[in-house]
Amino acid sequence: GGRKLHVIGNSVGGHLAVILAARRPDLIESICLLNATPIWGFNMKGWSGHLPPPRLPRAIGRFLFDKIRDLDTIEKYLETAYANRDAFDETLIQQIRSCTEGPGGHAAFSSILYSPPANFTRGKTFYHELANLQCDVLLLFGKDDPWCTPAFGKRMFQCLQQRASSTGAVAGRYLELENVGHCPNHEAPTAVSKICRRWLQNHDRASVPLLKDDDDFSEEWGSIQAREVKDVSLSIMEKLITTFV
Repeated sequence: GGRKLHVIGNSVGGHLAVILAARRPDLIESICLLNATPIWGFNMKGWSGHLPPPRLPRAIGRFLFDKIRDLDTIEKYLETAYANRDAFDETLIQQIRSCTEGPGGHAAFSSILYSPPANFTRGKTFYHELANLQCDVLLLFGKDDPWCTPAFGKRMFQCLQQRASSTGAVAGRYLELENVGHCPNHEAPTAVSKICRRWLQNHDRASVPLLKDDDDFSEEWGSIQAREVKDVSLSIMEKLITTFV
């Protein structure tokens, strides 16, 4: 009898938000996907991913984990993921590193490497799951993401459009942020917070204005432009990429 939840997820967090909304529709009012990744789970052979890890997977995970959490590696990752170099600094690099220093980090990373992809409840892929969600969905994508490119956002929006044409009962919206990369919640916090607040505070999410003419989404590192996408089409290459990646 309690109130339902709104879930916001970036990258793999968006992937998990879709899985949660599919498995527990009784709990979820809406989800907001920030450059959500449609795939997760490396499914390396030799272990199911259930902790504790065997000796060899533990050793492989420890080696790779230490490589990935190296400060230089973190900086190179951020340089790739962010559209604006000035949007992150040494403090963020150190904060990310500190998140890896707790007990059990190596074992948890090993489990990620070896765990299989999630089991979807309503279909074989992330896109099938998204197309069958019973809650409102907002796609908010950084347009300059080198990994979850606009092709993936458009493919997800097509799923929401198909769902709307068949049910008509739930909202599905797609906004792009220019001059923003993989982590819009950190690279464009002003835009993300204003858009998400408007989304969360209105019950009629299918028609509520998420952008206003006088919006100023400027950050210290540059101006952020937002636009709502109403119609999408995928090129042959985009269809191939979003199907096989």
